[in-house]
Amino acid sequence: MRASGRCTKKRLTYIFLGFIYLLVFALPCFARSANLRFTLLLSKEEYANQEPLNAMFKLENIGRIPVWVNKRFYLGSENVSRNRRGEVTLKVISPAGKELECKFFHEAGLPKSEFFKLLEPGGEVISEHPRNLRGYFDFTEPGIYKIVAIYENIFGKEIGLDAFRKKLTAEAVSLKIIRE
Repeated sequence: MRASGRCTKKRLTYIFLGFIYLLVFALPCFARSANLRFTLLLSKEEYANQEPLNAMFKLENIGRIPVWVNKRFYLGSENVSRNRRGEVTLKVISPAGKELECKFFHEAGLPKSEFFKLLEPGGEVISEHPRNLRGYFDFTEPGIYKIVAIYENIFGKEIGLDAFRKKLTAEAVSLKIIRE
């Protein structure tokens, strides 16, 4: 009977140590409870007719736990299947109130493992290169445009990461196209 009691204590000790290990080392894997903010950054608010409309994207961890994120920030079209379009789509409303169609997209495919980053609380990642939005949308009409950026990562499991996979919508930004 004593040997059985020792085995039970040993099992409980292993279970307890396993639980502690899970809390300490696997906590960054629980992306479901992450709190992230996505932002579209423009270089300025007013642009001449042919001037580049450079945009950057930023993810911030405003939560209390680290979370794996895909920092590739490929810009794509909602008209393409999710697994081919990249992580970012834009809704652009013209001065006339019409939603503009994305005229170009880069077929994204699977991201490399180096595109994933463990984002610590208070940390942020910003896209490495600006995207000239004129290559994606027709900004020829003068006036004020409204742009909403949407981030949605669907990857990570392929390389064993529980990366953030919810949809994030950035606050709308406005820009003005002026005639020269």
